[in-house]
Amino acid sequence: MDDGTRGAPLSAAEGPAGAPLGAADGPAGRGRLRTVLNTAFVLLAVAGIGLSLWALVMEVLDLRARAESRGRIEAGCGGLVDPDRVLALHGGIDRVEMSDRHRITPGRDDSSCVVYRVGDPGTTYGHFSLGLTLSPSNPNADERLVKVDHEPFDYFAAGNRDDATAVAQYSLPHPLGDGSLGEYDAGTVTARAVCEDGGRISSVDAEVAAWHDRPLTSEDRRQLSGLARQAVERAAAENGCRARLPEVPSAFPRPRTALGPAAEAGGTCAWFGRHAAVQGRGELPDRALAAPAGKASAHDSCLLAMSPEGTERIWPAYERSTPHPRDLDKALTLSPLWLQTDTLVGDGTRGLRTGVASRTPVRPGTAGSADGTWWASSVCGGRPAVHLMQVSYPYGDILRDQLEPLFRAYVEDATGRRGCTGLTIPETSDFAGS
Repeated sequence: MDDGTRGAPLSAAEGPAGAPLGAADGPAGRGRLRTVLNTAFVLLAVAGIGLSLWALVMEVLDLRARAESRGRIEAGCGGLVDPDRVLALHGGIDRVEMSDRHRITPGRDDSSCVVYRVGDPGTTYGHFSLGLTLSPSNPNADERLVKVDHEPFDYFAAGNRDDATAVAQYSLPHPLGDGSLGEYDAGTVTARAVCEDGGRISSVDAEVAAWHDRPLTSEDRRQLSGLARQAVERAAAENGCRARLPEVPSAFPRPRTALGPAAEAGGTCAWFGRHAAVQGRGELPDRALAAPAGKASAHDSCLLAMSPEGTERIWPAYERSTPHPRDLDKALTLSPLWLQTDTLVGDGTRGLRTGVASRTPVRPGTAGSADGTWWASSVCGGRPAVHLMQVSYPYGDILRDQLEPLFRAYVEDATGRRGCTGLTIPETSDFAGS
């Protein structure tokens, strides 16, 4: 009898009796799978709890380390800088140690603090430093001694063997804005508070530096400038120094050490290009390293030098002009031909001395020459100023007849740019016996 089922095809998932394939193993298989999954979920939950607890422990340890680091910076640096801003340098750190030998001391004219970041167990690395200088109102009470001589080139430096004047050992000071806040160079930033008359302190300088395995960026300098300004503002307030500080500038041109063509130099060396255009090339330098010129800068410099080709060009005439000429090879390597000009305004004029030979004092209100250095003085914005020109040996002999007009051209530019008065300049006789 046909009941309607005969000949009906079997489902792919059914056996001959219409039951699902594997039905005999169904309940047991699902049980084993459920057990495996439950075990996995439990293990994951336990692991998650463990990781959460570990993360919580590490977070607590980091917070405690950061709190301890903040306390160390606060104490070691005399409360002059925000510890969180110091810890944020170099991308941010939590653990620091302080130098035992350096500590900011209230009321002390010169003191400093040094912060080290903690690396692997037992290792520390330089991170940040702050140097504080208080200049007393009485200049006779200031005991600093500062050599004005420079050694801008190092023949033994890698890459300098064939061209000693291609790259200088140091960068020149760059103004923070127009220079009224301070200066910076390749590795440091200095903020300055000039105090109103009547107090114990004439000015306060805060110099900060950060160590890293790469050159400082514009953002690094912005952070350091903020820290320097904060430090000098707090130190000035603590020492009764009434001063108005400009804000941190927005632009930070990168300091350089490579010299370029002197004829194309601007900024602090622009005066030389104008002078050389009138005087002619002659024995004058053909390379320059300049910095932006700030109208209110307390320190600016211009480095000028002769290339190897230029030195070889002028050497025969020099040899004919002197009975004891310097060896040309030495002039190309160990003692190249160069000169540097510097203007210092304010308390940076204190304690200046010429080179190692006579250690002649260079004082505001005077002019003269010694040890291959010539100086003039003036008053800029009511503060003393000293204008210097140092010339290497034997370049002073080679430039003998050009030294006075060269120096006068520099001083006229430096004083004119700042509106200085009361100029005192060396006598003509001071340039005769270089």
